Amino acid sequence: MSTTPAPAFAVALRAARTDWRAFPHALGRPALAIWATVATLALLVAVTFPLAGLTLSLRDIALNAALSTVLLAGAAFYTWVRPDERIARLLHAAPQFVLMTFLGGALSYSAMATNLPLWDATFDAMDKALGFDWPALLALTGRHPEAALALKIAYYSMLPQMAVVIVALVTVRAFGELDRFILAFGLAALMTMAICTVTPSLCAGHFYRDAVAAQPHLGLTWNSVVHVLALRSGEMTFVSMATAEGIVTMPSFHTVSAILFIIAFWHVAWLRWAGFALNVAMLAATPIVGGHYLVDLIAGLAVAVAARWLAVRLIPASGPAAAMRDVRSAG
Repeated sequence: MSTTPAPAFAVALRAARTDWRAFPHALGRPALAIWATVATLALLVAVTFPLAGLTLSLRDIALNAALSTVLLAGAAFYTWVRPDERIARLLHAAPQFVLMTFLGGALSYSAMATNLPLWDATFDAMDKALGFDWPALLALTGRHPEAALALKIAYYSMLPQMAVVIVALVTVRAFGELDRFILAFGLAALMTMAICTVTPSLCAGHFYRDAVAAQPHLGLTWNSVVHVLALRSGEMTFVSMATAEGIVTMPSFHTVSAILFIIAFWHVAWLRWAGFALNVAMLAATPIVGGHYLVDLIAGLAVAVAARWLAVRLIPASGPAAAMRDVRSAG
């Protein structure tokens, strides 16, 4: 058996086993904040789906619950049986992110089923007031198909980056930053759903669909529009994440993710600049590949900053030693 010393959180949890009332304190403020966010997302899904006349796939629920249970069991094993802080942290963070992604995706469907007036014309007018010309950017992209391909690759890197960020932060033992990243992601999901519920839109790509049709070589399609229209008409009543789309336009969650990824990668020296470049490219791809208005990106930036600020307030560095450890991991 490994002689690696038990991590501090494992020692605290062992001490708490004799008194269940001490468990929340032993679990720690970061874990409590993150799991409270997961619970809030779950509660909102449970409440809003019936109100919207929607049913969430039981198979999806069972699969996510089973996967999370297995991962948490692994975290418990590497906490108490064979203590290894990095493996335990990885296996604890993974289900948090799995559940946030699943619940956030599900919540977007009930949020977009409200059938409130669409804001596309308003968002387009706001873009024009800012001097942003979506069709002109589309035409520019159409003249450079190689660049368009690179932008697509960057845009669709969001999900793989989520996994890379978690593994990288665990590898360099930036555990505090890992907690703040996950919490900010969950808080941003809550903020995003609140905003998109009252400002629903289809997307800039659909608003300028005639211009898009004139650039067939770009292969731009937004199946999300079909889903949103089906939700608004009441035609869609069953939701499965196996066939789900990213249906939220305002604010842009790709923008939220790009900002949070840049901050997280900055704590990993060997990924800092690569992560920065990739996410700048993802931001550049978001208007055309994601079919977003410029104001979607601006709102996404605001959400990311607000979520990060709140996460740092809820999970501050525990002291000089923790701060120095994050600095060392960054350098």
